[in-house]
Amino acid sequence: MDSDVSSHVTDVSNLLYRHPELYEVVYDGANHAVARLAETILHDHLGRQPDSLLDIGCGTGRDLEYLAKHITDVAGVDHQQAMIDYARRRRPEIEFHVEDMRTLRLGRTFEAITCFGYALANVHANRDIDKVMATYASHSQPDTVLILEVIDPLRTDKLPRSFHIDIPDLRADAIAEYRHHPAQQLLERQRTWRRAQGLVHDHVNFRLLYPKELEYYLDNHHFEILGAYELPEKLNAASAFVAARYRGERS
Repeated sequence: MDSDVSSHVTDVSNLLYRHPELYEVVYDGANHAVARLAETILHDHLGRQPDSLLDIGCGTGRDLEYLAKHITDVAGVDHQQAMIDYARRRRPEIEFHVEDMRTLRLGRTFEAITCFGYALANVHANRDIDKVMATYASHSQPDTVLILEVIDPLRTDKLPRSFHIDIPDLRADAIAEYRHHPAQQLLERQRTWRRAQGLVHDHVNFRLLYPKELEYYLDNHHFEILGAYELPEKLNAASAFVAARYRGERS
């Protein structure tokens, strides 16, 4: 086991988390591709758009803002205080919470739950992944549709290697390097931003979940996998979007 890699929850150092306005520059949303795919998945399995939706790991709330155009009751949750502060300023009409996805309990259920942007990959230990699954279940009602964006472990070579910021106050470029830690099923990313003011280093570990492993966790909490999807635009070939339906009682 590599002693320098945490087995619990990721040790994140991320320029974009500290400056959410830059997050929306680097990840420009590509015409709301992820949110539009979610709409398609929800319509496929509900026959309509849901009346309520919880987005766990909502970041700046941009995807949730798009989905809220057709869903009356939405809520967003993120562990990063800066991201939620930014989301509340930019999207004051939406309900946002700063919470840990392992212990989140809002005391109500939703017809749909989304978890995009590799939020689940930021949880490393098996017991903590199980806690997140319990969170999904505790906010589900019969037939709730859950959509998870995960890294396809067989396509990590498709993850982005270069990043760019070009706005009036900042111009920066970054190169990302990835390293596998097979014993922990972790993918480590080191990203170095080059800007006029000097270098900035980012670091994150992603937990990789193989398909049958993810199915096992979901099944233990009464979710049935409905299918896997990709972005039509092939914007991120490393992403898989897994849809599941809740068949159990509330946790």
